[in-house]
Amino acid sequence: MANRINSIVVLLIILLVSSCTSKVKPIEGVQSIKEMDSIYYLIDQSKTLQDVNKQNEYLLKAYHNSRILEDDSLKSKALSKITIEALRIRSFDLFKIANKDRFQIVLQLKDSMGIGECYWRYGNFYLATEDLDSTYYAYHEANKIFEDIEYDYGSGSMLYGMAIIKQDLRDYTGSEILAFQAIKKLKSLKKNTTLYLCYHLLGANFYDLKEYEKALFYHEKAIEYLKSLKYKSNYKELSLNSIGLVYLQMKNYNLAINSFKEALENHDLRKTDTRFYTAVLDNLTYSRFLNGETLNIEEKFNEALKIRDSIHYVSGVVISDLRLAEYYGVKGDTTKAISYAKEAGRLAKTVNNHRDRLAALKLLSQLDRSHTTGYLEAYVSLSDSLQAQDRAIRNKFTRIEYETDEYIEETKRLTTQNILISVIGGIAFLVLILLYFIRQQRAKNKELLFEQEQQKANEEIFALMLKQQAKLDEGRTEERHRISEELHDGVLGKLFGTRVGLGYLALSGEDNDVKDYKSYIGELQTIEKEIRDISHALKDHVLSAESGFITVIEDYVGNLAKIHKFGYRIDNDEQISWDAIDYKLKVTLYRIIQEAVQNVVKHAKANNIAIAFSLSQDTLQLKIEDDGEGFDNKKSKKGIGIKNMESRILKHNGKLQVNSKIGSGTTLTVTVLI
Repeated sequence: MANRINSIVVLLIILLVSSCTSKVKPIEGVQSIKEMDSIYYLIDQSKTLQDVNKQNEYLLKAYHNSRILEDDSLKSKALSKITIEALRIRSFDLFKIANKDRFQIVLQLKDSMGIGECYWRYGNFYLATEDLDSTYYAYHEANKIFEDIEYDYGSGSMLYGMAIIKQDLRDYTGSEILAFQAIKKLKSLKKNTTLYLCYHLLGANFYDLKEYEKALFYHEKAIEYLKSLKYKSNYKELSLNSIGLVYLQMKNYNLAINSFKEALENHDLRKTDTRFYTAVLDNLTYSRFLNGETLNIEEKFNEALKIRDSIHYVSGVVISDLRLAEYYGVKGDTTKAISYAKEAGRLAKTVNNHRDRLAALKLLSQLDRSHTTGYLEAYVSLSDSLQAQDRAIRNKFTRIEYETDEYIEETKRLTTQNILISVIGGIAFLVLILLYFIRQQRAKNKELLFEQEQQKANEEIFALMLKQQAKLDEGRTEERHRISEELHDGVLGKLFGTRVGLGYLALSGEDNDVKDYKSYIGELQTIEKEIRDISHALKDHVLSAESGFITVIEDYVGNLAKIHKFGYRIDNDEQISWDAIDYKLKVTLYRIIQEAVQNVVKHAKANNIAIAFSLSQDTLQLKIEDDGEGFDNKKSKKGIGIKNMESRILKHNGKLQVNSKIGSGTTLTVTVLI
């Protein structure tokens, strides 16, 4: 199959070259002439080179030069020539980018001929890469365009291309119909090259159908069209080889040998088409072998095999291996025969050459008697699989034809529908945008309301703290009055009495005087203790006044501890002057403690909570620790509570850090500059 496809691609490229009749306006301007001349020069130079890599290099330069052309019609013309040459040397990467560029240009220019040619070339590309369904689709699209613009030559060539694919899938009836449709379009145009190919295809169809007389008729008719051709290529040799194969199947070996020998009279054949030369040589040798000749048979089989192997012609090597297997089988060398047959089957599988793979299995079933059943089962299984596959592809091609016609009608209907959908979609889009903005505005309003309520709650909390502070101040004032009265009425009176007693005491050393002296000294010690007690009481009240904020926190945590049965500890750094700290910050800290303790109660199942305030230079730190279950804060997402804490402390340019591990409790640290 690979050999046939390569030959077909070459033929279709030749047809395509002669089809390039797209009208291009004359080149205007000296600069345009120079640019086009440089592109054509590079293309022509590539044709003169033998090294494919060098050819590709010149074509790439031509492609890059074409991209700077400002005139789209000139660019299309240059790209057209580049794609043809890229296909010829099988530079598929260059072909794809060049044909894609041209396709976009001709679509913008609404150049129907150019669009049809691009589809044609895509079809040739897909055929060369053995993507048959894509090939058929591309040819079908090109044919529709050519029929619309009444370009019969292009339409006939596409019908011929589709007929080739149908024949390769053994849809001989479909192939025959398409071939005759192509002939009908081409006869009046006297396009003898394409007519030759169509009749040759009909001959190949009837050969596969084993209708050998009809096959000979159409091959002879194809040769008639060669007489008027200036460029005959290797067409005559192609027909002679095909006729020889028909005679070979008819077992008319002498006529087959004569036909193959006549084809080999073209001594340039080995140089111009090495693959085809090896096919004719191998066919001639096989005909001589079947005719009972023995002279140089093995040498000629090996000669064809050696050439095919040297040019990496795998499908040709498969055929040589099969014929050598058959040759050694007849000679009685079963070991060699089986070896060649197995190698043929292996190579055929690597290149998806299913027909020759079937031939290898059939031959092995005849040669290797001990495994005949296994080979026959594999043969039947592969044959059934291929038939199902071919049937599926044929059905796909039928759908392409049917669905494409349906698509035209559907497109007309959908055009109106799409306009309506676009209008409705536009209105719906505007409505969605409006709803989106309304939703955003509502969200902003809710956020503003939440902030207002938050501010109100903060003010209420601070009012409570002020009220608490006022009560503390009132108690402190009362205590000072009490201490003042104690000092004035009690301590001062006692001091005065003692001072007077000591003033009237005559220290003569008598026992009574000493006793009175000791009594007064004891009284002074009592007064000293009373002053000390009053001082301590005053100090305790002063400390209580300094720690009003801490008292609020102690009351809150203490109440929760009684309800939820957990222990707690609150540590306050004495360096912190809470009276000097902004009330908004104190409210924020209070809120964070509230949220943290509530989280501990709800989720942590902790037995103990520790809250500590510390001051380092100008940085205030709040640390809240618990001995609860903890969580993996690397994997867990932040809850709304933690997010709220972060949001609150960020307003004071502070930071919040949460550290927790499963089973090791949680530590929450707040730091803020004061």
